[in-house]
Amino acid sequence: MTSTIFPVRLRTRLEWPLLILIVLAAFLVRLWGITHMHSWDENVFLQNALLICCGKDNYNEIDSRPPLLSLLFAAVFKLWNSDYAAWCLTAFLNALEPLFLYLAGRKIAGKRAAFLAALLLAFTPFLVGVFPDASTGFLSDPTGFGLFTDCPALTCILLAYWLLLRAMERETWPRFGLAGIAMALAVLMRFGSLSSVGMIGLLAFCAHRRTRAVAGTILGFLLGMAPYLIWSRIAYGGFLYTFKSGWDNFAGESESPFYFLEWSGVIFSWIALAGLALWLARFVWETRFQRDHENRLIAASGFLGRDSRLWQAHLWAWAIACFLFFSSLSHKEPRYILPVAPPVFLLAGIGLCTLLVSRQRVLRFAGPALLATALIATFWPDRHRFDDGFFDNSRSEEMDVADWLTRNVPPSTTLYCDMNYPDYAYYTQFKVEVLPESGPPLYDALDRLSGNGIVIAYIVDDSNQPKEPSLAWLDRNPYFHRLKEFPTLVLYQHRATPSK
Repeated sequence: MTSTIFPVRLRTRLEWPLLILIVLAAFLVRLWGITHMHSWDENVFLQNALLICCGKDNYNEIDSRPPLLSLLFAAVFKLWNSDYAAWCLTAFLNALEPLFLYLAGRKIAGKRAAFLAALLLAFTPFLVGVFPDASTGFLSDPTGFGLFTDCPALTCILLAYWLLLRAMERETWPRFGLAGIAMALAVLMRFGSLSSVGMIGLLAFCAHRRTRAVAGTILGFLLGMAPYLIWSRIAYGGFLYTFKSGWDNFAGESESPFYFLEWSGVIFSWIALAGLALWLARFVWETRFQRDHENRLIAASGFLGRDSRLWQAHLWAWAIACFLFFSSLSHKEPRYILPVAPPVFLLAGIGLCTLLVSRQRVLRFAGPALLATALIATFWPDRHRFDDGFFDNSRSEEMDVADWLTRNVPPSTTLYCDMNYPDYAYYTQFKVEVLPESGPPLYDALDRLSGNGIVIAYIVDDSNQPKEPSLAWLDRNPYFHRLKEFPTLVLYQHRATPSK
């Protein structure tokens, strides 16, 4: 196989400088736009962190949310009690993704393919929070820079993947145990990581000392999970209580089973899909028509002396299994499918390497030029992350409501709401009680309120549909009094005795 000169060819002396440059650039693009304005899930993890570090217990979801991100936030809050600290930490964790993908990928796919995969993971627009206009129908929470668990969990998954491959090079109990602990961290960061951890763990069966590899990995995983499972048993009466509670609380609008397939070009980028197509085309060509094994892109000899196609078959299995798992969920959001990104980008990197090898002189330069142009075009939308200043001073309506309540309502007041309640919990010190979302249970709960409090009644929901409780019902009820109106909600004061 004749190799062309890749413009950023990873010679030994350039490998680590290039990696560090990619990590720093990935960190900067994810750090930019630091803000105090956060959404529902972000405020849940921040609120749980304040409970852990500072005892703030006006509301929490610690019984149904994975603990690791909140534990890390709590640790940094001890040094700097600001959500800016959480933002910086999350950006740093997310920027490590391409590093671990490269370290793992170079073992099974080669340096060039791993480098391309790392670039895709670092700068694909969706993964840095650049999306199409909402008018296209694509709606997503921030990725890459938001305070969500999805991207930090991906970092843990890739760390576990690299450590397991590393352990297979030198098969010792501690190495496999360390890989198992990293798998546990991935699950503790995001419960949904179990699917990826299961697929990665299958590699232990490919070790030469299979019993040691499997046992060491399982023991490491159990060791990493044990403290949390024991805490769950003591606090809630069941080792798996929090997992079950998290699953029970998983809800939202149902989407088509083909949702992720429909938006795969946006999520993974079209160049990644083109790389997969090139992989498949080259695989078919080399399998059916090419007899010269020496010139195959997918070499016969690979990591640990095994057929390299074995490792790539595992990547396909990982991608397909996780894709089917997340597609089977009724409620889908684009960020849920992120665990599929590592195998997809590694396979795409292998496919794109087709453009870097040729026996013809003209194509030796045309292929790299075409690939470089495609990468620049793919990553060009990332510039929109820098359209605004480093600090984003935007404010949500919930922040304005929280400020008004803090200034005008006694600290002992209880807030009652059925929407965006984590926002009010995080932005205020008031106790927050969650009301049923709609129907008779909601109105029964309102009728049973005792003592004084504030009901936060939204006029419309997220889809711009009328929201319960009905403002007309609250206006007619003598126990409720309009206190303050905002653009999308009204604050009602609940009184223990009816007004005359």
